[in-house]
Amino acid sequence: METKSLSSKLDQLSDEQVLKEFVKRFKCDGAILIYLENNCESGLARWTNKNGKNWVNNLMPLIKEIHT
Repeated sequence: METKSLSSKLDQLSDEQVLKEFVKRFKCDGAILIYLENNCESGLARWTNKNGKNWVNNLMPLIKEIHT
């Protein structure tokens, strides 16, 4: 029953809100959400401090390079 409740709550959140809640829940410096849909790559990132921002900025070009 709790799983349905959680799924229902997640369905109501935007991608940005899911990522924001993930960063808050795990108290991490940064996080990246990447997905592929119909051969179209999408993603977004969120960070809470300079360390997280640097990590995201260093990692994103590498991810893009691997996919192309």
